[in-house]
Amino acid sequence: MKTPFSTPFLHLEGGETLIAEDVVGIFDMDQATGEEATREFLKESQKHMQVVSLASDLPRSFVLVREAYGDRVYISGLSTETVVKRSNGLSD
Repeated sequence: MKTPFSTPFLHLEGGETLIAEDVVGIFDMDQATGEEATREFLKESQKHMQVVSLASDLPRSFVLVREAYGDRVYISGLSTETVVKRSNGLSD
């Protein structure tokens, strides 16, 4: 699968590294959670233990990843802009 990222990996905080081609989307927490469907999706993901919280402070973004064993949501304290920069191999 062709990925729009210029690097094969996406590095989040806490040493968490994702395979770029598995990333479905990078979302701004404030904007995305304004929608009821997104809030329900995050709630269900949490209930099914599919959420990995990396944010040590307020969450600013989340990354949806399709992995071999199912979808996973990574909650990040990084802004969407920083996550996108990292996906393109740029420093923040």
